[in-house]
Amino acid sequence: MTLNLSDAPVTTAAIDVPGADENEAWTWLSTKFGRFNRQAPETEPGQRFLAAELERHLASSLHGQHMTVRLETDFQTHKSLLSFQPEILPRTQSLVFMGNQEVSSNELGAALNPVVKNEEFTQRKFATAVELNLRPVYEQHGFYRVQFTPGGDVSEAGVAATVAIAEGMQYQLGKVELVGDNLPADAMTQAANLPSGKVANWKQIQQGIWEMERVVRRTGYMETSATPDRAYDDAAHLLNLKIRFNKGPLYHFGEVHFTGLSPDLEARAQHIWKHKPGDPYDYGYVNDFFKEFSHGADLRNYRKFSAKTHQGSGDHVQDITLVFEPK
Repeated sequence: MTLNLSDAPVTTAAIDVPGADENEAWTWLSTKFGRFNRQAPETEPGQRFLAAELERHLASSLHGQHMTVRLETDFQTHKSLLSFQPEILPRTQSLVFMGNQEVSSNELGAALNPVVKNEEFTQRKFATAVELNLRPVYEQHGFYRVQFTPGGDVSEAGVAATVAIAEGMQYQLGKVELVGDNLPADAMTQAANLPSGKVANWKQIQQGIWEMERVVRRTGYMETSATPDRAYDDAAHLLNLKIRFNKGPLYHFGEVHFTGLSPDLEARAQHIWKHKPGDPYDYGYVNDFFKEFSHGADLRNYRKFSAKTHQGSGDHVQDITLVFEPK
């Protein structure tokens, strides 16, 4: 029987054999069969054929195991791929960091160990785990040019994993530019509290961006989203930001209703409530209202109080019912 692979549809693939050189294996495979360079047939017969070929070629790294093909998800691209790997993968038994000076091994281990310790090891999975878990740690310390070289020594006991680290220079926050239509820039900047000239801690920067979004959302633009663009001044070691804001549609207050209050307290609540139908919708105003209302009403008399929002009359209109449940 002849298996013709020349016209078979192909999909993205990886060769995940611990201890083997994946680049060499793909070079060998593409040289022998022409078209299979980090790709494999979508059909099972074609996959089994290539697995058998790779099994013979990588026999010394398989240690008597057969080659299998598994459908997996690449967590960096979020796309599916075929993984050619041994039947049983070794597990990571130890983890060592090399070259780190500004960030301690304890801090790095706290971020990476829970993800990789005693887990199945392939070079691809480990490299992805390193990137996804260690880069945020370094960016909190202002190191944006850090480079990782992950590796692993395979033995019968498992894998002794290593990460060589070139930390690079520490960056400070430079210019922060806000881009968008009719933004309350002063209030946003004050809420974000992102001082230039300080270490560019990306976690703090993200929190500041969220605070900026919150300011805009309280003006009625409930769907506001921000997209930060980074620009590195490598000579000055500065991280400059251009933050683009998409405000979306403007929401408005509709009608407000109160339940569970006595007539006197409901009249007081109606008097305190400041917004009229058609005013820009401020999602945070309900908390402000409860705070002011509590000055003249003992909220301890209620088992709970809450606000329920629902679609009002018209597009992007929010009606509110304030519910007081007496004890």
